[in-house]
This record gives sequence, C-alpha cells and structure tokens, in this order.
Amino acid sequence: MTIEDLPTSLPKLAVIAREVGVSVATVSKTLNGRPGVSAHTRRLIVEVLERHGYPRHRLKPAKGSVVDVVLQGLSSAYALAILEGMEDAAWRLGVDLVVSTVVGRTKNGQPPPAWLDRISARDSAGVLLVRTLPTAVQRAWLADHGIPAVIVEPPRKPPPGLSVVVSANLAGAWAATEHLIGLRHERIAIVTGRPGVPCAAERLAGYRQAMAAAGLPIDPRWELCGYFQMDSALQVTRAMLVDLPEPPTAVFACSDAMALGVYQALAEHGLHVPDDVSVVGFDDSLAAGYATPGLTTVRQPWPELGRAALAALLSDEPPARAEVQTALVVRSSTAPA
Repeated sequence: MTIEDLPTSLPKLAVIAREVGVSVATVSKTLNGRPGVSAHTRRLIVEVLERHGYPRHRLKPAKGSVVDVVLQGLSSAYALAILEGMEDAAWRLGVDLVVSTVVGRTKNGQPPPAWLDRISARDSAGVLLVRTLPTAVQRAWLADHGIPAVIVEPPRKPPPGLSVVVSANLAGAWAATEHLIGLRHERIAIVTGRPGVPCAAERLAGYRQAMAAAGLPIDPRWELCGYFQMDSALQVTRAMLVDLPEPPTAVFACSDAMALGVYQALAEHGLHVPDDVSVVGFDDSLAAGYATPGLTTVRQPWPELGRAALAALLSDEPPARAEVQTALVVRSSTAPA
C-alpha cells in the first residue's frame, strides 16, 4: 500500500501516523495486514482511517492472530447475533475467529473438555466463552498456558478472577418497571427466569428496586418463576389469575418467550393486552415485533456484547466485569392503567 493508493480526501500516511501516535511503518503494516501491530494499535488506526472515509473492506486482515469462540450451538438468535458482533470486531482488531460448538454440557453449565484439545493444537490469543463457564481444571489449564478468557453472559455466578461481559440486566429491568409505573400501574407482577442464573437475579433486583423507589408494595404472589420458558410462564400466570381475586394490571416478563406465555394465559382468562393488562418483555427478539399486539420489551445488545467481549479479551487488562447498556423499546402492549 503506497501513499498513491489512498483516496485524495484521506490524509497521507504520515498525517495518520501523527494522529494515532505511531510510526508510518505501523500504519503501512495495518493497511497491508502484516504482523507486528498490536490489536489495540490496529483498532486506533482503523478508527482514524474510517473517520477519514477510508472503506474498511479495503483493509487487509491481519495475519497470525487467532481467537477461539466456544458456545453451546448456533441454533439460537442470540448466539448468532453475538457471533456477528465478534466477527465485526475481529475484522477491526485484525484477528481471526475459530468457532467451537460444544455438544452437551457438564454440571452447572460447564462445557465438556474437548474444546481444550482443539485450542491446544493452535496458538490461540484468547478464548471467548458464550453462556458457558470453564471448570476449575480448564481455568487452570488456560492460566498455565497464558491464554486469557472472557465469559459472555455466564449461566451462573462465575468464580473470582474471571472477566465477564454482560447486558445491563438490572438497569433494563428497572427501565421496564419504571415504564409501567409511569403509566400509573401500581399492581405489577413479574415472571422471573431460572433461579441461580445471574441475569435472572439481576432483572428481579431491578424490578424490586424500581417498585421500592416508587413507594409501591410488592405482593409475594406477584413474583412468579417462569424458568425463561413460554410454557412455564403460561402455567404460572394461569395459576395467578385463578388464585388472585384482583390480578395485577401489568406484568413484566423477564424474557420475550415468557411474555408470549403471559399473552396466552391472559387471553384464556378473557383479558386483553393492553386494555386490561399491560405486558413488557425482555430481549427484543424477532417474535416481539410480530406479536399481536407488538410487545414492549427491553432490547438486548447482543452484537454489542460480542464486540465488547473481544475488545476486552485483547486489551492489556481485561476488566473484571463490563456491562453493555440495554434499551427500552415501546410498542403496543403497554397502556395507562
């Protein structure tokens, strides 16, 4: 790549080098995908190039850097979206991704050991584990080989010393509950996820804190456990509607799948959404936009989780915990009480 190859609107290599604080040779290596440029420096150079209008697709990917991604499978929308974010960040950072899908799982959401055999066969710069936790033996092996690891949305509370990247679950649940409170709902039920899963506990905490901040009471009978499953949410909502003489006017379901179960239970009971009961979900899955009525929900930043996880892995000091912000998406399933 020579100076003449750059668009006329783009500063010359020396100008780019001064802006980033590196040598002209380092900029040239980045443009040509040659080794010898750290992931952090490459990211800075790419950001400056893009800011000046240089198309990213003309950059040659860096050679010699491999990051392993370990996940339970590619059948879910969230896994594909997280992987999409990782792929985007990998190009910017100049690394290649090697994806391993583990078949089955051991106790407490830990992957079987076969993925370590694959990683040991290549010079991996690090490991990203999506909703799975390494065992103590696997953590020790990674530490002995100097291979860093970052966990994306751990399925249970991770042991000390592991770096994790998660959605802002508590803040998202607070926003969902606050939205219902702003619509003058006071009797707000929650359908929580599987006990022991960190994101489920954080969403329940966000609901409780928002209710407490508004000075609203919480009836223990309003806290239902749906295990992140539509059928379970359907069953517990059915039972609540039968048992309570005065049911809640709003329900916050901690996943979109559970919200659809709530929809069905309300319909069976002759109640309409949102005229009789408002419903909020969590995820902003594809189903949320196609539900009738459209589901108000909290958008999970899945691609951003992937980008943040890879950036944390390749940083000099991966953070112990990084949160990626969620966003409330208001549709037609919520209305004033």
